[in-house]
Amino acid sequence: MKTIKSILKLLILTLAFTTVSCDDEPVDPALDLSNGGGSSSGDYWPTAINNEWIMERGGVELDPIKIIGTGNFGGQTYYKFAPQSGSGSTTSGSVTNWLNKSNGVYKLKTDDININAGGLTGTQTGYEFIILKDNIAVGQSWNGTYTQTTTFTGIPSITLTVNYTGTILAKNVSATVDGETYNDVIKVSFVQNTLMPGAPPTTINSEYWFAKDVGVIKSISNDSGTIYESILVDYTLF
Repeated sequence: MKTIKSILKLLILTLAFTTVSCDDEPVDPALDLSNGGGSSSGDYWPTAINNEWIMERGGVELDPIKIIGTGNFGGQTYYKFAPQSGSGSTTSGSVTNWLNKSNGVYKLKTDDININAGGLTGTQTGYEFIILKDNIAVGQSWNGTYTQTTTFTGIPSITLTVNYTGTILAKNVSATVDGETYNDVIKVSFVQNTLMPGAPPTTINSEYWFAKDVGVIKSISNDSGTIYESILVDYTLF
């Protein structure tokens, strides 16, 4: 059981995020723009092939977040990121993420993930979640639910259920990250509550900062008292 929980941490901390609904699930209610929705207030994650962001955590550069192509899912265009690697004390894996933007709603989609947990290999189903709504006011929120199933050969599959809530903490504020000041930033609180059979519920509290015409400049996650902070140190846009 501890191994499965560590796998969950690996997935959530592999950015690009963090932090997640499967393709065959019903449409997420957060996509209903009638609930506090409106027109987009700008572009807070530029999408062009070869756009690249370099994040650093604890003085160590993470894998580049680079857009390498596009794809179509459900009739919508998604931008594909280069695979991101991640590892924990007993787990490792690589994850491919996709980004979709529509009317101020930013969705992250993750492919199925092949993992290695102490020599035990398996697969976790992909997921999708809304990471930002730039068309709602400070204090407004969105929420959703997704499931993720982990399967190892010869072991019964385990399904996680994650309920998440995003809240706009601030808009159009200035923030300085790695010595650079960004003048139009949206700050988002993102809370994930995870339920797994036979284990107590867990909560991961995260915060993301999005700069207009730049993208994510900072992320902070608190997982049971362990803090993971990533900052933008370099980027290239086309």
